[in-house]
Amino acid sequence: MTTESPAAEERTDEERTESGPATAAPPAPAPGRARRIARMLRPWTRRPSGPVTGDLDTAAPGRARRVARVVRLWYGRVLVGVAGVWLLYAVVRWLVSGRWHWSILLDAAPPLLLVFVPVVLLLAGAAACGRRRPWALGLSSAALLLALTTGSGINWPALWRDPGPVPPGALHVVSLNTQYWGQESGVDKVYELLHKHPADVYLLQEHVAWKAGLGEEGYSELRDDDRLREEFPGYHIARRGELLTLSRFPIVASPPVGPAIEFDDRPETPFKRVFDRDKVMRTDLEIGDEVLSVYNVHVTVPLAVDNLDPFSDFDHDAYFRRKFDWRREEIRGLEDDLDRNAHPTLISGDFNATASMREMDGIRDRADDALRANDDLFPTSWRYGAPAAFEWDSVFNRTLPLWRVDWSFTRHDVRVHRYDLLSSEGLSEHLLQDLWVSL
Repeated sequence: MTTESPAAEERTDEERTESGPATAAPPAPAPGRARRIARMLRPWTRRPSGPVTGDLDTAAPGRARRVARVVRLWYGRVLVGVAGVWLLYAVVRWLVSGRWHWSILLDAAPPLLLVFVPVVLLLAGAAACGRRRPWALGLSSAALLLALTTGSGINWPALWRDPGPVPPGALHVVSLNTQYWGQESGVDKVYELLHKHPADVYLLQEHVAWKAGLGEEGYSELRDDDRLREEFPGYHIARRGELLTLSRFPIVASPPVGPAIEFDDRPETPFKRVFDRDKVMRTDLEIGDEVLSVYNVHVTVPLAVDNLDPFSDFDHDAYFRRKFDWRREEIRGLEDDLDRNAHPTLISGDFNATASMREMDGIRDRADDALRANDDLFPTSWRYGAPAAFEWDSVFNRTLPLWRVDWSFTRHDVRVHRYDLLSSEGLSEHLLQDLWVSL
């Protein structure tokens, strides 16, 4: 047993008096809570492991790196998300194209856009980091491959192929959608443009009058044979609804095609019915010892922007279904007639379909695209022109076309020497198709 000296006891009492009354130590936080607090404070309390030198502002670069890391993280995530959504759109569009009556809303994109967007995403993917980069590049590459193999509209052979000169004796064919027979620019403008392109055969669409504001009810027949004979003396004339064919060669037959068969022998059929359903006119031309079958085509337009107001009581489903059914009947009618026709054949007109729309597959399987004699890398023939009241169309309503909806095909050894898409000089939203062919 030990004892303290009186002096030690006095010093201890003095020290206790100076330090004040004794207090209990605060309780330690629970281990789990302490770890959570430490993790929360770690980014703001972390210090370099070595000795701190220089100004305190040297911590700024570390903070900047952390911000950059967060930005790169979210950049990669957003890029992968956008690439995934675009690939989903591209796949769904291809699957339903020509098979579902609402597919036109997905098919309306210019084919070049289907290529351009994946290319941009591929370039953006190069800036992604970590495991997000291969995901972004993979998704974008898949979308690009799908676009290039299912109708990009790019004429790759134009990079190395020269159509060459047109041989003597070739037939000159002009095909044009005349925009309601020059309603905006005047009828004289139509004849002026056609005379600038003297041809053996003219295949003209929308030879019809249209009264603005009446929609599908505003079409009426043009009776101008006297003017046509005056402007094109010696030409043979064939007409069906809005379709007009002028030929220097005799027309030996003009059998009905597709839906027109049902009312071909009924002259009392109202013009509106003929206009709505007679969209393919075949004329067999006697050229020397051979017969050339020429198809003048204007497939029903799939939609009109006037009918896209989602807040109206308009029955959009019935509208799209009717347009879809009509288009399918017209195209299948043309395909069936081609299967039965052994003559050399030329098909030309406004198909209201782009290279990426699968409605064209049957025609492309049966005939050869005249584009093989064209030297444009990005051939387009139609520009969007919404009504003037639609201010939102300013992005699209440009002189440069974005879509190719006007097509020409040949079969049974008809050779195309030259195929050009030429300006219609303000007459129409469509370019003029100019072909030189021989049998």
